[in-house]
This record gives sequence, structure tokens and C-alpha cells, in this order.
Amino acid sequence: MKFNCSKTFFIISILFIYACQDNTQIDKPLYKDPILKYTIFQSDLDKYISYRNITDTTGKTKEYLQLLKGVVLRLKNTTAAMTYEKAVNDAEDFLRRKNMINKVLVVKNERKMYLLKDKKIIKTYPISLGPNPIGQKEYEGDGKTPEGTYTLDWQKWNSSTLHSFHISYPNKLDSIRAKMKNLQVGSNIMVHGTSMGAKKKKDWTNGCIALSNNDMNEFMHMVFQDTQIEIRK
Repeated sequence: MKFNCSKTFFIISILFIYACQDNTQIDKPLYKDPILKYTIFQSDLDKYISYRNITDTTGKTKEYLQLLKGVVLRLKNTTAAMTYEKAVNDAEDFLRRKNMINKVLVVKNERKMYLLKDKKIIKTYPISLGPNPIGQKEYEGDGKTPEGTYTLDWQKWNSSTLHSFHISYPNKLDSIRAKMKNLQVGSNIMVHGTSMGAKKKKDWTNGCIALSNNDMNEFMHMVFQDTQIEIRK
């Protein structure tokens, strides 16, 4: 039998390459953020699972990725003093707080705000409204707070009233309603604290929803941007 050395060497080389590829773990990217320019790899997930000694990961990959976004960003954007342990603890605390509330309900005639998680009341706050709060808001300067379902769509960090969450008023229906009556629809309806911490009369806003500063401090650590807010009469 003739032995073809060159052919045998070629086959062995191919097998060696495949063996090396099989033994080399490729760090698979699980998520890429095109704006903030960071990537979460399989190794990041494996590290967290090992760190927390998690044994059952069934159906939890999406939840872990949400957490790891916070971990990776904290490690990427902070000083060397940010340890992996602190980054994980901070990210877990952030997600815990973010998942506490998924809806804000305001009942105007009760002067109450309810923070809800899946329809369960988690927290209740007294509120102040505008000087003419009864009924739907119709135009700029009418002193009313709008009624309907909106979103807390952005925040004002340098607010004169401690902090402000903007309510996504007007919606299309609000705008159409005002236009049909040839009225200026109004804008800048907020959930905010109290100006300079001063004591106010019962209804003192221009149509916004006001909390005490103590309550606003708690609110802003439990409620996050893009949370739904429903305002009832």
C-alpha cells in the first residue's frame, strides 16, 4: 500500500485547525448598544451567574441583560474606585426600584396620588392642583389639570420646585378639543415638588400636580421616566 505523505499531512493539518477552533471559546456578543458604544458578551453573563452562584437561569436571560447593561456602564463610565461588587449592587438596586412601580394614578377630587404595581397600591401621597381643578383642561391658563392617560416623558433636573416630571399633555385628542374651540391648548404640565420648600395653600399650581418636597424625594427614587400616569376627575 502506498502512503501519500502530503495528503496525510494536509488532512492532519485540517483536523488540527478544527480541534483548535473547538477548544477555543468564542466570546459571543449578546447585546450591542450603537449609541453608547458598549457590548455585553457571554463572558459578562457567565461572570455574573458565577458571582451570584445562580444555578437556575431558565428564561432569565432578558432580565440578566437588563442588569448587565447597568453593570457594564457603571464600570465603563466611573473611576477605578468602582469595583465589580459595587457595580453589581448598584445595578441590582436600580432595577429593584425601577420595577417597584409601573403606573401612577391621580384622582383629582380626592387630592391623592397612588403609585401602583400591577394595580396594587404601593404608596399614596396627598397632592395639590391648580386654582380651578374641577373638569378637563381646555386651554392655557384655565388653572385645570388635564384628565386622561399620559406618560412621564422627560424630567427637569434644575427645577425651581425641587424636581419635575413632565406629563405628555397635550395628546392628539387634547389638541383637537382645543382647536375646535379656537383655544390655545396649554403645555408644560408637570408632577413636581414645592417651590423653595415653602408652605402653600391647598391648590396653588398652574395646573400641575404638586407633592411636598419630602414626598417628591421619595417619588423620584421610585418612579422613572416613561412610566404611565392616569389622571381621573
